[in-house]
Amino acid sequence: MNLSPDAVHARWQTWIRAFDDAVARDDWSGLGAFLTDDVVYRVNGSPFDCVLRGRDAVIAGFARSVRGFDHRCLARHWTPIGIRVYPAYLTCRIDSGYRIDPQTLLSFEATGHWGFRGERIDLMADFYDAAQHDVQVAFGALAALGDHVDPRYHVE
Repeated sequence: MNLSPDAVHARWQTWIRAFDDAVARDDWSGLGAFLTDDVVYRVNGSPFDCVLRGRDAVIAGFARSVRGFDHRCLARHWTPIGIRVYPAYLTCRIDSGYRIDPQTLLSFEATGHWGFRGERIDLMADFYDAAQHDVQVAFGALAALGDHVDPRYHVE
């Protein structure tokens, strides 16, 4: 059963609050209730592209990326822009900013998609447009930081 657009939006907002709480507390145990067993998370257009399959792999990937990147930053912001809601999925642009140190701010945009099967998320995807100047600058700065930060969701 597909959720109505209003129900999708409400469930997504609850997911975002739970995710932000997991980031802040480094406790990922509460996210499983939001994801299907066979959830897929995909990142495209970045140096840390990946495809993670299954609830445990997705949650472990989020934890790894946040510990290797977000938690090494002085500050982080994440703002959805232009949210579009449909039966069973939601999409929006994401404005992200990370204060690496007092002199270094990485700021860039991505597009996110969340698909729902019933009340649970079965697909998440983040797309970075490598032609966008802000993305090019941010990924160049990220590469220059070397081992200080590691946003990868898994290591092959």
